[in-house]
Amino acid sequence: MRRLLYVIFITIIIFFSIYSLKGWGSSNEKNSGKGEWIGAWTASMQSPGEDGVSHKGFENQTIRLILRPHIDGEKMRIRLSNTFGLDPLSIDEVHVAITKNGSEIIPGTDQKVTFGGDEKVTIPSWEKEFSDPIPLKVNSDKNLAVSVYVKDKTGPATWHPRSMQTTYISNGNHVSDDTSAFKTKEEAWFWLDGVDVVADPSVKGGLVVVGSSIANGNHSTVNANHRWPDYLAKRFSTSEVKMSVLNAGISANQLINSHSDKGENALARLERDVYSQTGVKAVILNQGLNDIRHYAEYDADKIIERMRQVINSVHGQGLKIYGGTLTPFKGSGMYTSKKEKTRQEVNDWIRTSGEFDGVIDFDKALRDPEEPERFLPKYDAGDHLHPNDLGYKKMAESVDLSMFK
Repeated sequence: MRRLLYVIFITIIIFFSIYSLKGWGSSNEKNSGKGEWIGAWTASMQSPGEDGVSHKGFENQTIRLILRPHIDGEKMRIRLSNTFGLDPLSIDEVHVAITKNGSEIIPGTDQKVTFGGDEKVTIPSWEKEFSDPIPLKVNSDKNLAVSVYVKDKTGPATWHPRSMQTTYISNGNHVSDDTSAFKTKEEAWFWLDGVDVVADPSVKGGLVVVGSSIANGNHSTVNANHRWPDYLAKRFSTSEVKMSVLNAGISANQLINSHSDKGENALARLERDVYSQTGVKAVILNQGLNDIRHYAEYDADKIIERMRQVINSVHGQGLKIYGGTLTPFKGSGMYTSKKEKTRQEVNDWIRTSGEFDGVIDFDKALRDPEEPERFLPKYDAGDHLHPNDLGYKKMAESVDLSMFK
C-alpha cells in the first residue's frame, strides 16, 4: 500500500513539473526575467461573413497583418485564433517584423515565430494558440507586421472586419519579403487576436475597452491609429500611471441582441474578449447606443439592466469597471426624440448610480453646448454618429487617468 501511494505521489509531482515548464500557453504565464507578460494589443474576433474574403478563406497565400502595440516590451509573443473556424486551421509559417511604411518591413528586424518549437501549427476549431516567446523588442511608437503563410485551403476565416488598418495579401510564401509581392489589400485582421509583451514592471496591467464602432474607431483615418483607445494609450505612456489599452470594440456590436455578423453581445463575449486577456486589471464599458438606435421598444431600464449584468460579471472576476456615457446622435438616420430621452436617462444613471467604479463623460466631451443632442461640429465625422479624429482625441483627453492609480 505504501509503495502504491509513493508511486501516485511521484506521478503527481512529475505531472505538475511538466505543467509548470510547459505553461500550456496560459494567459497568466509569468516571465522568468524582468517584468511579466501583459497584453499590448488585441482585436475582437468575429465569425466569417456569408460571402467575401472571410467566407472564401485563403490558399497558398501570405497575409501580412499590421498593428500598433500600446506598450513597449523586451520581447513578445502572438496569439492566433480559430475561434469561429469550422475546421482545424493549418498555418505553415509565421514571421514578425517592425514595419517601415505600409507592408514594408525594416531589414534586420524579421523574426521567425514558432509554436512549441515548431514553425508549423494546427489550431483546432474554437481554440486559440500562443506562440513561443519572440526575441523582438517592441516599441509602442512603431507598427508591427505579422506575416502568416497558409499553404492549404483554410476554409472560412475567423476575422476582425473594419480594422481601420490595411492588411496586405500575396500569392505564395512571402513572410520575409518586401512589398512588391503584396498586390491585394483588405481592411480587416485575420486570425491574429493578441500580442503580449514582457513589459516594464511599472506597467500596472491591461485596460480593456468594450464597445462598438466608436471604440473600433470607425471614420477615423485609416492606418493612422487615431481610434480613441490609441490616443488613450499614448496618454498612459507619458503619465505616472502606466497601463496598456486593449481595444475590444466591434463595429455595430450591441449590449443585448447582437447579430452574428456583428459579434456576440457584450455580455456573451466578456470571457473571450476580456477575461482571457493577459494581465487585465480593469474594463471601460461604452455600449448601449446601438441598442437604443435599433430597438425603439427598449427603455432605459432594459439598457441599465444589461449594464448591471456586465458590471456584476466584471466585479465577479475581481476587476474594476468604468462607465462611458453614450454620445450624441441627433441628425443620424435612426434618431428620434423618444430614443434621445432613453439615452439621456441611461447617461443620468451612469453618472449618478455609483455602480461603476468611475465614470467617463464622453457625452459632455463631444456634445454641442447649444444643442446637446448633437455633436459639436468640429468633432463630427459627418454622419452625426461617429467622431472624427479630433473627436476621438477629445474622448481620450476626457479620461481621468488618476482613476486607475
